[in-house]
Amino acid sequence: MQWNCLRSHLIVIWFSCLPLTSFATQPSPTPLKYFAQLPDVNGLSLSPDGTNLASQIRIDVDGTNGTAVQISNIKSGEANILLFSDNTQYFIDSVYWKDNRTLFVTTWYPSNRNTWLGMSQYRSKTRENRLLIIDTHTGAVSSPYSSSYLRKFKILPTDLSYVLDTLPSDPDHILFSSASIQRQYPWYPLVHKLNIKTQVKRVIQRPEQHVYDWMTDQQQRVRVGFWGDEEKKATLIKNVETGKWDRFWPYEDFSADQVIAKGFDKDPNILYINAYHNDLMAVFRVDLRDKNLTRELVYADEHYDVYGWLVYSNLTGEVIGIGGATNGSTRFFDAEYRALQNGIDKALPDTRNFIYSVTDDGSRYLVFSTGPTESGTYYLGSRNPTSLEPLAYRYKQLPPDILASVERIEYKARDGLTIEGFLTTPSDRPKKDLATIIFPHGGPVSRDSKAFDYWAQFFTSRGYAVLQMNFRGSTGQGLEFRKSGLKKWGKEMQDDIEDGALALIERGITDPNKICIAGASYGGYAALMGVTKTPDRYKCAISVNGVSNVKELVIDNRAFWATYNIIEEMIGDDLAELKAISPSYHADKIKVPVLLIHGELDRQVPIKHSYQMRDALEKAGKDVTFIEQPKEDHYLANEANRIAAFTAMDAFLAKHLPVNATPVVNAP
Repeated sequence: MQWNCLRSHLIVIWFSCLPLTSFATQPSPTPLKYFAQLPDVNGLSLSPDGTNLASQIRIDVDGTNGTAVQISNIKSGEANILLFSDNTQYFIDSVYWKDNRTLFVTTWYPSNRNTWLGMSQYRSKTRENRLLIIDTHTGAVSSPYSSSYLRKFKILPTDLSYVLDTLPSDPDHILFSSASIQRQYPWYPLVHKLNIKTQVKRVIQRPEQHVYDWMTDQQQRVRVGFWGDEEKKATLIKNVETGKWDRFWPYEDFSADQVIAKGFDKDPNILYINAYHNDLMAVFRVDLRDKNLTRELVYADEHYDVYGWLVYSNLTGEVIGIGGATNGSTRFFDAEYRALQNGIDKALPDTRNFIYSVTDDGSRYLVFSTGPTESGTYYLGSRNPTSLEPLAYRYKQLPPDILASVERIEYKARDGLTIEGFLTTPSDRPKKDLATIIFPHGGPVSRDSKAFDYWAQFFTSRGYAVLQMNFRGSTGQGLEFRKSGLKKWGKEMQDDIEDGALALIERGITDPNKICIAGASYGGYAALMGVTKTPDRYKCAISVNGVSNVKELVIDNRAFWATYNIIEEMIGDDLAELKAISPSYHADKIKVPVLLIHGELDRQVPIKHSYQMRDALEKAGKDVTFIEQPKEDHYLANEANRIAAFTAMDAFLAKHLPVNATPVVNAP
């Protein structure tokens, strides 16, 4: 179809999200595609002067489907599409402003490397990251690097998207970090000062062996190097007076000595760090002029690790808060912003409300509001006059009144460890003897929270209770809890998941004869391991992009030049034990139907894991359904593939774990 026609349709899609009023009653059950579609609107950000709004929007017009980058004028409402992807050739990751005219877009796509090196062939399956630069006045799209520079590499760096510092006061330049060249091959990263209009660049920070990342201060100087070898990690900090680099805070993986530099205050000698406090990660302030590097506690949570990001004042440059708290919204230190946050939380009391994208003069800002039954609403805030106006719904077909409530629960694992869980139950059925989906998270270096989850809400819309849990080894609950999952794949980590099912049975919530286990990535592994280890507990299993051969996973992550491998530290290195916790070696033990879904181009968990599981199940004469998704990576980022995956899961569950078709309306 013609571009102008597409553009006119999309403007209607954007502004049809307004105003925030009542919703029409949805049919029951809610159509599957409403859960499986990509977000209608995502990643909104204000230009520094507050006149324009950048966003990613979902496209579904006359057979054209994908994601677009759109610019909207706040005052006039005029909108323009600047970039479109059909989510097959590449995927749009993030969109953010450099200045009032220039927009940066990070993209990624799976690729295959096949390069002749003279005496050998280099083959690799990669995930490529690229930066696109958009002039919002002309619509021109460019790359930060010239083709002549890229030809200097025999093997191109996979990440060419990393803007270290946007240099907002310099319209022509950015600080760009990427792999350096050593003998025509990628090596440790350097930092260029790059002219985004001419592609002319100069090195301002040369690579250093074992330094895998850099950080600038607020004076746009490269001040921190993140250093690590096979045994330890440390922080390199450049002294602003002497120019000398010093090494601080060495630590080993999974050590209480871990320190992570977060960023500098306006004073270039004040550095904020993450470090452990009472077994939980907290935020501290350190004065680098202090020879003792005394740590001043800035913010800690009583129950959870604090990571997040530093929030800066655009007016003063000072650190005024910590964003992305595990439990809650931004924690402001600044009294004025704290009052603003409190006012918004009072107006929107049942959600987590994040203030972000504040204009240079502080007069306008965006708020993203989300929660268990709030799929995400964006608001435009103004401080003079005071106002908070809804802009768009992230999923406009998933309003709060059709979403199911989420309850935080706790239960004891069989060894006495307390496990945090989140239970989503259908609102139209009594919370008793429910068919249940056990739904462990991926990672496993990750966690679930009391937040909107489109997978869980989809399952619940079909009449199932859904239990998500933070089994041992999950992040966010302190060092000892994290370490308790080391080398526990298929063992205690798996027991924690089953113990969640047992807890729901004991409480009368779950019918013991109607439980399915499902998950993606590590969660897919846990689903397969669940029906392998306890074949009589579950009635079916769903694995999406899941690991099936832990032995191969560890071997594939080994490097011949290294004596230490963090994957082996996390999972183990005894090949016999790894085989024992690999479902693909034990398909004969499985008694229930299995659904396998895997992306053809998955770079996180190669599709061979599902191939091996399918072949093993078929050889053992088991009931297995395998769906290979073309041109799909690990994240179900293509909408057609996501809808296909959810359709397959819906049909599979309806066949193997049917629920009562007649719900009890207004059930207690």
